[in-house]
Amino acid sequence: MRCLLPVLALLILLGAAVPAHAAGEPSGPWHAEITDRPRLLGDASLRDTILDRLSREPYLALMARVRGRANNGFSPTPPDPYDPGREYGLSNIAKAAAFVAWIDDDAALADRAAQALEAMAPDFGASPYQMFIDSDIHIAEAVVGYCYAYDILAGTGLIAADRLAAIADRLGGMIALWYSGFIDQLAVVTLFLDNNHGTKTGAAFAVAGMTLNQRDDANKWFNFGMTYAYDIWFDSQVVPGGVVAEGTYYAEYSAVNHLPVFYSYNELIGEDATLQKRDACLLGPNCNWSAYDIVNPLDHPKNYESHLWFVKARRPDGSAPALDDANPTGYFNGLVSAYYDDGRLAWEWLNNSFDPLFTTHCSELNVEAIAWYDDAVAATPPGDDFGPNFLLPTEGQAIFRSGWGAADSWVMMLAENGQARKKGSGHEHSDNLSLAFFARGEDLLLDPGYIAWEEHNKVRLGIHHNVPTVDGQGPPSLPDYLMMFGGTDAFFVDGLTDVAAPFATAASSWSDADFRRTLLFPDDDYLVVFDRMSSAEPREYGVLWHGQAGGNSGYPFTPNDDGGTWAPGDAAVDVHVGTSAGATAATTSINIHSYGWMNEIEHVSLDTRATAATAQARFLSVAVPYSTAKEEPRAVEWLSRDDLIAARIAGDATDFAAAQPARAPQSFSAVETGSLALKTDAETLLLRTADGADGYAYLDGGGYLMLHGLRPWNFGPTERVWLEWEGDQWWFELPESGGMIVTYAAYLPDIEAAGDVGYSLRGGILRVWSHGAASVMIDFAYFRNRR
Repeated sequence: MRCLLPVLALLILLGAAVPAHAAGEPSGPWHAEITDRPRLLGDASLRDTILDRLSREPYLALMARVRGRANNGFSPTPPDPYDPGREYGLSNIAKAAAFVAWIDDDAALADRAAQALEAMAPDFGASPYQMFIDSDIHIAEAVVGYCYAYDILAGTGLIAADRLAAIADRLGGMIALWYSGFIDQLAVVTLFLDNNHGTKTGAAFAVAGMTLNQRDDANKWFNFGMTYAYDIWFDSQVVPGGVVAEGTYYAEYSAVNHLPVFYSYNELIGEDATLQKRDACLLGPNCNWSAYDIVNPLDHPKNYESHLWFVKARRPDGSAPALDDANPTGYFNGLVSAYYDDGRLAWEWLNNSFDPLFTTHCSELNVEAIAWYDDAVAATPPGDDFGPNFLLPTEGQAIFRSGWGAADSWVMMLAENGQARKKGSGHEHSDNLSLAFFARGEDLLLDPGYIAWEEHNKVRLGIHHNVPTVDGQGPPSLPDYLMMFGGTDAFFVDGLTDVAAPFATAASSWSDADFRRTLLFPDDDYLVVFDRMSSAEPREYGVLWHGQAGGNSGYPFTPNDDGGTWAPGDAAVDVHVGTSAGATAATTSINIHSYGWMNEIEHVSLDTRATAATAQARFLSVAVPYSTAKEEPRAVEWLSRDDLIAARIAGDATDFAAAQPARAPQSFSAVETGSLALKTDAETLLLRTADGADGYAYLDGGGYLMLHGLRPWNFGPTERVWLEWEGDQWWFELPESGGMIVTYAAYLPDIEAAGDVGYSLRGGILRVWSHGAASVMIDFAYFRNRR
């Protein structure tokens, strides 16, 4: 709404051709044969089901919320000027009172609901156009709430017909004014609302048509509203795979309007349909309309996928991550768990300690939750066939976790591109290659969240995220800020989710520099982050880390020789940083994060940069979480050489990590690695082994790996190799680009492979190759081989 480009809109629209199949706007009632009340929640038989539910949780808790809201006070006189906050608040009261009246057969509560509806503002004051532009989303919330309130109230049988008719006229008159002033007279504005503004507005008109369906403008309202919300939600906002481009917060802010409307459409019609969609136009009402096919929205694959995404992305405390302009939040998965017969959705909704039984974002869906959540579908945590790790390249997310419990560790890395980034519109953050980390029950490394639209430049810029930098700058903030134009994409280029240390690699470019970041998650617990930076000319490279401590947060931050420690609550994270570019200089500054609307909390950010400019650099960061009362943190010891940075990471097991800007032979002693002597020319290496009898290794950009006393492995034109071994069995994972594995063998060993794999043994040289992603197991168990 705030990123409109009206001049460009005029140029586009003036050059647009009118479709040959266009028709005039729909008119008349919408499904005049539908006369029963209530109808939006379900039919009258639903009441018996609800009465049975109200003897147990979570329905008791939800009904307590509804009863509390039903008895809130309100002024019977609409204020001047129009107050959108007052209206959506009043609609919550009206709906709650009508619902309690219906369930309890309570005439007094029915009268109270009628009084609330009679107190709704009948118009939008002396300056309606500015109100429409500034407050369309809140007008939409009020309209949806009033429609559900009226429908339930009309189904109670406790209000006289003439009084109900007067309420319907008042509600319909207000909606007609809104349609005329906003949808017709400001038609050009609606072309750019391909975000929550559009879905919320569309849902409001759709439910108005379903509620007041005998009116002559009901068919127009429904067709405009449903096609508008449907098109924006499914074609603009929901990326294939379920991620919502505007992020978690605005996904649920949209859903608080569109989800009930989709559900009510399913209750009333429940079928695919051909509707009429208004074509692009500058000014209504004389716009052209065209045929538009819809799938029953609840049956659209993307709708189910969007609900599953909230399961995939959830953090250990049950909240959704603070993605783009977002604070940790919940989602309405319980409302559709029965429809999709998916106990994971019920489990996700019921097990949110951050915001239990999530139902509210301005509008309240407690009534809908009682009506549509069915505890006959057992809440079931995700099983072995669902995650726990997810690499979502199209959606631009990698999510790794140690499990689905509250005490587990969780990390998310972002590499958004195309629809997932551009359709974030003005709520998109400049967060290429950023990551967030939650462990030991606390946010440790932060995504900054969302304060409010007016304040979001305090949290949306590249420097507010955990990102690599060039000359002190992260991903650019412009032109991402503009709606759908320009910006900087990032892409996942590699990753595996089901190995001993899940990993993901993503690439991006900005400020004439190229970046490639690899995140590894050893033990499903701590982070190893390799950053590769390059440019045509020498530049000053670095990394930024933001943790939940310092400033006025109430938690201590402690700078260390190689990084810093953030210690929120009983948890802490040590971040260690080194670089192949030589000496570093670290500075700290105060930044802002948020956990709620208009909430600003300070924290310390750590900016570590190489002191010398270079055309190529490698940074290695290690983030170690621990409980301050129960655990000793892993120790990190550095090894620096010219153009190489390496670290020995000691805990219950010892890992060795190394990075260099270009392929070059390197030898490391057993003392340096903490396990075995090794030789390699890899650009990136993470190795875990004790005595060599078993272990794993990640390598990229290298041609060989020689472990002391063990088989030497050579790799052909291979971008990356993952290998694990136990005794004489060796497992390899090759990337999408394929590759070759070479070693010495006296005889052809047992080889098992998945993928397009070939192999040969000639002159004592075993070669195994693939032209694409492949899994290979080589078993040397039954014979002796040359080393």
